Amino acid sequence: MIISSKFMLLKELQVLNALQNDEIDQLARSVDFHKMSKGFAFYQENSKIENIYILYKGVIKLGMKTVGDREIIRGIIHPGEIFGENIFTGEYRKEFAIAMEECHVFSIPIQIFQQLLQDNIDFRQLIIEQMMLNVSKLQKRIHNYMYLNAQKRIVAFLKTLTEQIGQKLANGEYLVKHNLNHLAIANSTDTSRQTVARVLNELKQNSIISYSDRRPSRIIVKSLSSLT
Repeated sequence: MIISSKFMLLKELQVLNALQNDEIDQLARSVDFHKMSKGFAFYQENSKIENIYILYKGVIKLGMKTVGDREIIRGIIHPGEIFGENIFTGEYRKEFAIAMEECHVFSIPIQIFQQLLQDNIDFRQLIIEQMMLNVSKLQKRIHNYMYLNAQKRIVAFLKTLTEQIGQKLANGEYLVKHNLNHLAIANSTDTSRQTVARVLNELKQNSIISYSDRRPSRIIVKSLSSLT
């Protein structure tokens, strides 16, 4: 991709709003733009930190492996979000990042990212706020695990997903294109795949949500207030 095209795409990203045009131009000359297929691992646990990433298109899961090779999803990355930005806790990754569908991603060399943080106070503040938000999300998940039963955790997850990526329709309903299978939702809510299937089916039977069995990754949420 030519530099001018990368500049225009980078200019669209809200996460880079704090950068000046000359900084975005410099970034466009330094970043790579990749199209990766489903299942591609951008990095694994314990791999050396070499790049920071911005997702332009697709869905990426961040997670860890536990004893018995069980997967715990720590977060879901949607278009426009930066990931792999926590470079202050050592030289090696503490999580993995894997594409859940075909993804288009900007890859920023860590040296370039560090220079931007050093030179631009507003950008540095934005990244710090993003990291604090990620910690807050993790704390909320721990709270939900301690105080909510499995069904309420799944409903809370669906509500958060709707708030984050739901497209509000003319009739007031929300279209949520989440591209997560039941196992991914289970790993995000500390439940089981069977429980996720049961809860979603109950929500469907109660007309709180609707979806096609052929396309379960596209959910219609009747209203946010119904997800309690």
